[in-house]
Amino acid sequence: ESAPQTTVANELKENLEAVENFKGSRDEKLVVLYCKQLGINYKNLSDEEFRWLIRILKKSKKMGTPISQRKKR
Repeated sequence: ESAPQTTVANELKENLEAVENFKGSRDEKLVVLYCKQLGINYKNLSDEEFRWLIRILKKSKKMGTPISQRKKR
């Protein structure tokens, strides 16, 4: 009876599915995902707030490109 009706894993899965359908760049999709996880309605963010959030999140190592773009010699 005390267990939550939705698990964190289910919530993350739902958020990932919603972000998958979001039209935008990879960075924008990550911002939308972070907003969903934090309970922030990204539609209510001004353009300036959205840009600042992207700038802040780009400071994270997790926001880097997952695959190196350098060519191997």
